[in-house]
Amino acid sequence: MSRSGFGIIGPPVLFIGVFQLLETMLSPALPLIQRELSASPGEIAWIFTGGLISSAISTPISGRLADMYDKRTVLLILMAITSAGALISGLAPNVQVLIAGQAVQGVWLGVLPLTVGLFRDTLEPEQGATGNGLVIGTAALASAIGLILSGPLIAALGYRSLFFLTLGGALVAAIWAWIAVPATARAAGGRVDWPGGLLLGGGIALLMLGLTTSSSWGWTDPAALALFAAAALTLSLWAFVELRSREPLVDLRLLAGRSSAGVTAMGFVFGFASFGLLVALPMMLSLPEGTGYGMGADTLWIGLYMFPLGVAGTVIAPLVGPMTRLLGRRTVLVLGAVLVSVGTAMLAFLHGSPWEIVAGVTVTGLGGGIGLTAVLNVVAADVPGERAAGVSGVVFVAKSIGGTFGAQVGAMVLAGGSVAGIPAESSFVSTYLLSALLGLLAVAAAFVIPGAVRYAEAAREGSANAPKPAAF
Repeated sequence: MSRSGFGIIGPPVLFIGVFQLLETMLSPALPLIQRELSASPGEIAWIFTGGLISSAISTPISGRLADMYDKRTVLLILMAITSAGALISGLAPNVQVLIAGQAVQGVWLGVLPLTVGLFRDTLEPEQGATGNGLVIGTAALASAIGLILSGPLIAALGYRSLFFLTLGGALVAAIWAWIAVPATARAAGGRVDWPGGLLLGGGIALLMLGLTTSSSWGWTDPAALALFAAAALTLSLWAFVELRSREPLVDLRLLAGRSSAGVTAMGFVFGFASFGLLVALPMMLSLPEGTGYGMGADTLWIGLYMFPLGVAGTVIAPLVGPMTRLLGRRTVLVLGAVLVSVGTAMLAFLHGSPWEIVAGVTVTGLGGGIGLTAVLNVVAADVPGERAAGVSGVVFVAKSIGGTFGAQVGAMVLAGGSVAGIPAESSFVSTYLLSALLGLLAVAAAFVIPGAVRYAEAAREGSANAPKPAAF
């Protein structure tokens, strides 16, 4: 890869990697944060909830801004805002300021859809597919490494070091982007649909708040039902406004197309399946061996068991482009979904030894890496250039909502099958089988997506809409 191609792909990949690493490492630090900041369990939960809601709201807006303006400028602005959030979190004197810092920092997720549009505008289609693979692979590897590094790093340097080390990596990525990422052409015109953004943000915030609090309140609690009803009403109003807007934040007519609808559904399903797994497996691994299905693993060993999930995704994601040329993209999409189903089904029936667990985790990681990379490649290939980042943002929001929903459902299944506070083996099996079933639903969604690679074909024919290539 030459300097120019490396300079385009490298900065956003590094930035995404360091913040995904922080997100993974922060979870084991929560007990320490609670003690040092004298925070209540509810306040600690908001450290993640605030960032999750912020990401869900800001991602589609960031995608629309990236579709309208110079993507380099939008990228640098997002990097600056996110870095400020990390600094606020690292210096936070109390949990309220830490929650605010995490909410500001949650904007980082907007860099993910922006990269789809950036790679499309500046790289050849096959090179952009490689870049998308590196984004997904790096995020997967960062998640795996974070599970291993978190304990030793927190013990040696304290939890605040997580934010400052992340800030250092983010500043390196920002300087690199300032130097190496080229400017892109602005759209011919357009504006940000702020009313649509406020309604979408409010609806998503209400939905995410309902999902994250339902485990403690109960799914049928009047307050939880009120949140879900308010979310449905707000999102319905948003859809009405968007359909009447000349320049909507999210083009629902475009989103109803086969490609956009298919990738959004697959994003939701992959989020649901993976987060359900991430709730259940660490809990099962931590149970005593005397239960007959636990491994008695501590935090470090849980990280080692989960490590193949990230490594498999890292290795396979950059190869999705060549696989697509060889097998066709629908086959690759189906393959990713099938491997997620197979891997989680393996965990349901084969979890009696470390090697069985590692095998199931590895297969699941391969499926997730293939599926998510292929989804991004479909967006880059089929969605009009001025909407690619926006649609990618919707996909990632769908994945976040699916992940939150999956985590809550997984926790509910485990709690429902608990005896004396310990989930029964059957409840873990049920959680894994639910993830496997959802993988099969992703197969159905893959068949909604057209098999032809429209954009790549246009580029080969010399279409005026083809991206301006950068040399590798």
